Amino acid sequence: MRLFGFELKKLIGKRGIFIALILFSMINLLKIHSVYQSYSYLAPENTVSASSEFMDWHTAYWTLYPDVKGTMTNESIERILALYRPLEEKLADLTASTEMNQPGTITGNDYSDANLLSKYYMKPMEYFYTYRQNAEAVIERARENVLFYREHGNEYEARKNALIHNIYAGRVISNFEYTEMVNYLVHYDFSTVLTLLLVLYGIVGVFVRERETQMTGLLITSPKGGRETALAKLLAASVFAVCVSLWFSLSDVLGFALTFGTWEGLGMPVYAITNLSTSAVNMTLLQYIFLSAFTKALGIWVLGMMILLVSRFWDNALVPFIAGGIGAGGLAVLSSIFAYSGNIIAKILNPATLLTNRVLFGKTEIINMFGFPVLSYAAAIGVGLLIGGILVAVIHFSTMRNRALRKGRALCLLLK
Repeated sequence: MRLFGFELKKLIGKRGIFIALILFSMINLLKIHSVYQSYSYLAPENTVSASSEFMDWHTAYWTLYPDVKGTMTNESIERILALYRPLEEKLADLTASTEMNQPGTITGNDYSDANLLSKYYMKPMEYFYTYRQNAEAVIERARENVLFYREHGNEYEARKNALIHNIYAGRVISNFEYTEMVNYLVHYDFSTVLTLLLVLYGIVGVFVRERETQMTGLLITSPKGGRETALAKLLAASVFAVCVSLWFSLSDVLGFALTFGTWEGLGMPVYAITNLSTSAVNMTLLQYIFLSAFTKALGIWVLGMMILLVSRFWDNALVPFIAGGIGAGGLAVLSSIFAYSGNIIAKILNPATLLTNRVLFGKTEIINMFGFPVLSYAAAIGVGLLIGGILVAVIHFSTMRNRALRKGRALCLLLK
């Protein structure tokens, strides 16, 4: 443990690591702010009222929101319909005016009011309200498939459809909440690039440093200088990689919440996000964010161990830095290529898929493992742990045992 503490201190105590962490964190926050400005119509910078008599989109939305937030009832839905129906009729019969400063409007224009209500109230409400019916259709189809396949002796397909039935059973979205912030959060990947760069920079020199300073020969003559030192380095590199990943996951959550100015939507179910409508997990978006953060940390750890293995056999940090960067980048490219394909095996076997794990959690994909249906995200996590364990074992057992220990054992044998 003292060796581990010493190696971890060497790793995180480098001035370059601290500077890079601060710099990357600031870049990440600036990127999050740019996402808000570029994509959200509610960003104050993008919403300008027609005049002082009318509200901009940001003010208008949050003024209407308290009357609609919470359990969707006929009354809450009717409040929005009462505002939207007259505008819909005007748009349909082409009597809506394009002039600004129109009396009786919220934002000063019929088209502006209609677009605001449609994008941020009508479409989300319709999706939430009809989701239960769509889920029940999936449940009924799965139930029919279970009976059909059992009658025909196909036990695997029966189990698979029973699993689908259990996943979708009871799914309903009964509340209306603002989900734009959390939607952009779960689709945000820029911080993953920063995490990989920082981990690559940090751990590539864990083994190389001793080779560059020619300390390797001296280390293996000390009682703790062989595999025990290598194990301490492995533990330190693992803790560093996981902590960096969790740090950026936390900064993502805080950055989006502070930039958007709200924590709304975190209590909604995962499938409240349209792109996650067929999600394989039943949990709140807050729980999903935590699960995603730890899954991403697992992927970063596996890629970190790959980089560490490459650096294990080089005397110069530049070569493993370039090789590790190309390798991690290549796996990330392959992950993006197969992300939305039907090739489940390619997703499961690639640890980079764990970094953008919404492609695993966001779809109900099932793989046949020894006759049992297994969800793709569970298989990917298991494969990631297996690959990481193999890499750790290879690094550990490829390290020379210290010579002092060997000589001591030889002397004991002679004395006997």
